[in-house]
Amino acid sequence: MNEKTYAHSLICDDCKKDFPLDGHFTLCPCCGGLLEVQYQLNAMKKDLSRLFQDSRDRSIWRYRDFFPFVEEKNIVSLGEGGTPLIQSNHIGKEFGVPELYFKNDTMMPTGSFKDRGFSLAISYARQIGVKNAFTYSSGNAGASFAAYSARSGFPALVCVEYIASDTKKEMIQLYGANTAILYYDSFEEIAQMLKSAAQELKIYQFVNFINPIRHEAMKTYAYEIFESMSKAPDIMIHPVGTGGGLYGAYKGFKELAELGFIDSIPRFFAVQPLDCSHYKQAFDKGEKEAGRYGETDKTIAQSIASDAPLHKGRRVLDAIYDSNGAALAVTDEEILEAMRELAREGIAAEPSAAASLAGFKNGVNRGLIKSGDTVVCVITGGALKQPAAVKMAAKLSEHKLKANITELKRILDLQVSKQ
Repeated sequence: MNEKTYAHSLICDDCKKDFPLDGHFTLCPCCGGLLEVQYQLNAMKKDLSRLFQDSRDRSIWRYRDFFPFVEEKNIVSLGEGGTPLIQSNHIGKEFGVPELYFKNDTMMPTGSFKDRGFSLAISYARQIGVKNAFTYSSGNAGASFAAYSARSGFPALVCVEYIASDTKKEMIQLYGANTAILYYDSFEEIAQMLKSAAQELKIYQFVNFINPIRHEAMKTYAYEIFESMSKAPDIMIHPVGTGGGLYGAYKGFKELAELGFIDSIPRFFAVQPLDCSHYKQAFDKGEKEAGRYGETDKTIAQSIASDAPLHKGRRVLDAIYDSNGAALAVTDEEILEAMRELAREGIAAEPSAAASLAGFKNGVNRGLIKSGDTVVCVITGGALKQPAAVKMAAKLSEHKLKANITELKRILDLQVSKQ
């Protein structure tokens, strides 16, 4: 173990071989499996006073002891992390679950939770001497990658899905990334392209899970929520595309449990659009792998629209099963309603982010969530990422008035009559 970090190696999910952390590869060089960072938790147990120290830095980097080592000079940060954990004022009470909370990652630098992962992944790439790389994206990841790459002077190539909103594509361009619009018939084609790029072209990638570092930053969900609550919630609800946010939070809570900070981990609920809910299809059958299912262009939830998972979805399904969680599917109508309900809480969420609240309601109605449960819905991205969806969720006002006190009183009287 490097004395500056508790991380010691990468291990392959499939062949179980160990590799050094500083290798310029992102998939297992032997079998092409996914790689996972390993930590010496026994050493961390002997030095618990070093963890969770008070710090003026509220970004994810206050938890750097839980990451692979990155020198200060290589850290690329825009203040990501430390987002509010807000208790519901309305929805929780209405559904009989008063301890409902929202982890509001719409307030991240580029407006989505992806900033956690790219701050760490790009910083670590600088640490080990990677010079350029690329990522695939449904939109939010591309904007985040482009922003952090621009900040660091790191060349960025983003292959962004054709179904992404123009706003997301334009954000990527605004940050100056080299961008290509990606067309495909199934996500399986994308997955094969990414695997071939890693194995044959030896390209260092920033795609979630193919890059073994990005989801390490998602562990900070666990640390931030634990520090806010002084406990783990009973249930964590995540919108899921590839699933790095859910899996990273799961790994973070597992670490906290092994270190003795908490007694048990939350139950993890993965939420997908009904039209492409491959995790739910597998979970409902008790299967450990997910296959192709549905069509990605049938839902407004662009950021979590995937008809097949990476690596057959084993990591996400393992997290769900191990935590006694669930895989849920929600309709576009339920997502739009969740957008409107979150707005009543003061949170403007894009459709994919609002899916977590739609999943909460689904879980309550199915009896999976009880009145005494403490529940955290992760709100992963802001509404302005998809202006067209905002128009679908909220109609423009039909009230018109001239600038005089009589007209203003008329509108005020109308408001009072509706109360």
